[in-house]
Amino acid sequence: MKFLVSKDLHSNKNFTLLISFYSFMMLVYFISDLLYLSHFFGSSTQAVLYTLKGNAEEFIEPLSLVSLLEHLHISLFLGLLALFTTMAIALRLNLSNRHKEWIILLSMGGLLISIISLLATYFLWDAMVYLLIASTLLWHLSGAYALILAFFQIGMKKT
Repeated sequence: MKFLVSKDLHSNKNFTLLISFYSFMMLVYFISDLLYLSHFFGSSTQAVLYTLKGNAEEFIEPLSLVSLLEHLHISLFLGLLALFTTMAIALRLNLSNRHKEWIILLSMGGLLISIISLLATYFLWDAMVYLLIASTLLWHLSGAYALILAFFQIGMKKT
């Protein structure tokens, strides 16, 4: 807990090791989540639309509402958990307050926009698929960016 008060990443070697492994494993999570999403929904805008709305010509059934809600429920929970713990570490990094603020706003805002744009694509406008893809990439990349910063700051010892 001393780290949470003092912001000293190097006060305890075991804690430094724990944060290093956490940063690495969360990077693996962000990358694997992007791979999962590209496999589940598709890796192009047309593939995402076919997954969500179906395609009668190719006999592709639309995603059921139950499956969509199940996906939203799980991805919202895991995304919030991953970003919240990542941002708790990012707040303790040696960065300017504005830099920290932008990382938090981009990551949490990107997650919120991706959830809203997924629902909007499913129920309202096909064009929202572009916002869905961009915001999903945004929150994954900003979370990964914060983890990489943490990993490098842990690796650099203060003298």
